[in-house]
Amino acid sequence: MLLTKRSGDIIRVLIRFPQDKPITTAIISDELHISSRSIQRELPTVEKWLTAKGFRFVRKRSVGLFLDEPDDRRRELLTLLDATGTDIPSADDRHNRQRQLLHALLFAREPVKSLTFMDQFGISEGTLTSDLNQIEKWFDKYHLRLVRRQGLGIFLTGSETARRQAVTSHLKDQKAIPEAEISESITDSVAQIVSDGARTLHLNLSDNGYLRLNMYLSYSVCRIRQGEYITAEEAAFEDLTMEPEFAVAEYLMQKLRQTFRLPIIESETRYLAIFLTGIRIWSAEQRDLTSKRDFDVHQITLALIQNVSEILDIDFGSDPQLARELGMHIQPAIGRIRAGIPIENPLLEDIQNRYDEIYQACTAGCISLSASYGLPSFPPSEVGFISIYFSMALDRRAKLARRISVIIVCPTGIGSSRLLAENLHKAYPDLDIRGTTSAFHIEPEELAQNDIDLIISTVRLDTTYRYIYVSPLLNRQDRMLLDSKFQLILSQKSDRRPHAEKKVPETSFTRKDIHFVSRTGAEIEYLLDHIRIGRAPVLQERHEILAYAASLFSDTPEMESHFYEILKKRDQIADTYMKPFHALLLHGKSPDIMHPCFGYVHLEPPIYENARIILGAIVTFIPENDPDQVSAPIVSEIIGSLMEQPELLKALREDDDERFTLLLETSLMKFYKETAADRLKLSAQDK
Repeated sequence: MLLTKRSGDIIRVLIRFPQDKPITTAIISDELHISSRSIQRELPTVEKWLTAKGFRFVRKRSVGLFLDEPDDRRRELLTLLDATGTDIPSADDRHNRQRQLLHALLFAREPVKSLTFMDQFGISEGTLTSDLNQIEKWFDKYHLRLVRRQGLGIFLTGSETARRQAVTSHLKDQKAIPEAEISESITDSVAQIVSDGARTLHLNLSDNGYLRLNMYLSYSVCRIRQGEYITAEEAAFEDLTMEPEFAVAEYLMQKLRQTFRLPIIESETRYLAIFLTGIRIWSAEQRDLTSKRDFDVHQITLALIQNVSEILDIDFGSDPQLARELGMHIQPAIGRIRAGIPIENPLLEDIQNRYDEIYQACTAGCISLSASYGLPSFPPSEVGFISIYFSMALDRRAKLARRISVIIVCPTGIGSSRLLAENLHKAYPDLDIRGTTSAFHIEPEELAQNDIDLIISTVRLDTTYRYIYVSPLLNRQDRMLLDSKFQLILSQKSDRRPHAEKKVPETSFTRKDIHFVSRTGAEIEYLLDHIRIGRAPVLQERHEILAYAASLFSDTPEMESHFYEILKKRDQIADTYMKPFHALLLHGKSPDIMHPCFGYVHLEPPIYENARIILGAIVTFIPENDPDQVSAPIVSEIIGSLMEQPELLKALREDDDERFTLLLETSLMKFYKETAADRLKLSAQDK
């Protein structure tokens, strides 16, 4: 191994002091004008070098350091030092070493000990530290963190996308892929796939782009084989799925999967599409075709459904599953046809024979769609796949004639209804749950017009409409009653003649829809800005909890008394204890508020009631006068999110207001997006 200049200077000091006069690191520090800590870092190198050369170096605690050698051996050592080079490299040598160090860390599968690098490069700990400080700046550019942890070693942390970007850049600078890291069989196969793909898809890759793509894909194959995948969060760019780059990414990933037997990972395809947008894969003449356009996949999907519905005179617009599943196919299909990428459809001939009428309608619908949106023509293979979605929708329509439609009722339309809906969906997946409503707002005529077969209620009702009373927990006895009721309804439905097909209305947003979506967004924003979380003093009785909960949203004693009476009345109708939350669900309607409200009461210590622990109380109010009926769904969504997202409930219980609000905002934004999409889809049915 080579010796550092500093280590050599330390040995020269040791030579001057005889073995009967040990010296300390402080003496060496004074001699060389460097810190004792630096001396300590160099001593392992000194000891290792001297031992390798056959000299006895002694370190004794509380005694000191000395060379246990006679004078003639000391002279030999001095001569050896004069003849021995040190590891003070030129700038080029240092750069090469740091590049090798960087390479080793990028491809390391586990932490590497400092001694491993020191032995590999023949350097001291101080030199290694200096090198790591230098390459750390390079890692920072790619959002990778260089970690040096005593007892564990040196390693990198960061996202999978950051690591792949860093490795691709590093390999591009190397101008070659080392076979020790990526086998030649992988690089050769990837190069063939890229070359064939560029020729088949008419890609225009520069030399630099070709090199980067080869290196990225080769390294990606290795990482996927190692079980290291890009996560959905890292590749969350849904807008790219209609872009031609996404279609190219699908093509390349399909070839890689076939060649290397890789699993199907959608997030890998999404991120490859992002990578392709950065290396310019199209010529100037192709850019007009492939340039990004403001396509709305939902609107395109609805337009195609509208076209096919009019041709076949069947109302496909009332099938939300068709809109959702067809939209997921349309999104990448647009990217493929814009890029001119063919897709194989081995079922095409069978589809044309078995579903000829649907296939012809879809062909005509796609022609109209292309003309309306300036898209290239849909090839028969794509039309065949689209036809499958419409044929499945027809099958669902046949089953719908035997499907039971229900509406859920609870005292105020929120709260326990969400729990009951979840349990009903688990027990009866095919049940058509149309929504929830308050026990005070049941309109039999409206229910009949909407073909509601049964009301399922958490409280007893005074109504002539057919209903059944069950517990929100849906126990075994409740399910037996429901089974009997459902059999009776199905028997009666089988005797009825099916309804005539309705003429398909036009699907477009109305001012009413815009107002509804706008109100929903405004109420969500208001609620998020006015969340009230309180830590109650020591309480012992339920009425004390109600009183404290009423005070959360009260500015005056009169308002507090008003809220208390509402909560008390609701609590008397049915037990408000929710076992999944270990909390009371206090809710009601008030004529004196204009916006939905949400709050939480922490109980410390908790209250024990009838062998149940009450950790807190969830408090919600909605306006009694809500003509657009936007408040109840928002509050119901919050209750559902608390049930479905343990992290949300955990943040609420731990009094982490900031995290709770952030998580709730994410849930409500998703709810808002779905509400807007559903309103657009359902607006046709409102006319």
